[in-house]
Amino acid sequence: MRKILLGLIPVIALWQCSAKPDTDNSSASAPAAPKAVSYAYDIALTVTPAATAALTAKKLKITISALYYGNVTPATQSMADPSDGTLHLNTDAVAVDPKDQTVHMTGAGVDPARLKYIVGQKPLVQINLFSGPKLTPANLIQCDTFQDYVTSAQDKPLPIHCDLK
Repeated sequence: MRKILLGLIPVIALWQCSAKPDTDNSSASAPAAPKAVSYAYDIALTVTPAATAALTAKKLKITISALYYGNVTPATQSMADPSDGTLHLNTDAVAVDPKDQTVHMTGAGVDPARLKYIVGQKPLVQINLFSGPKLTPANLIQCDTFQDYVTSAQDKPLPIHCDLK
């Protein structure tokens, strides 16, 4: 019997050193929250010297307007804008000085609550630039535009060039 007890001592000692299941639920970590999706992207804006001079002389900035939208699903057809058949999610507008620069767009105009109404929950963006606070017939510049999925805009800074009309 003594041999059995002496043989059990190392087993009991090892058992006492083994990891124990955590019975205190207060220290259990909560499941990780889903990673927030970013809709931010950059624009590599270039402006001709003539456009820069004309806008600076009139104390005008360049407005970058981003319309976020999506293609509706068959179930959400009734929500579509009748003018273009898409669901408008929101807009962003940023006014910048008329010069070459990289402009960071946050994508804050994307309304995540409305993504469930568009195909694949993938928003598109249409980017237009104009002189002054709003687009008018008196717009002094002509700029490249961009229209595609936001994910395409995130690949690399979007090259957009502006010149005088």
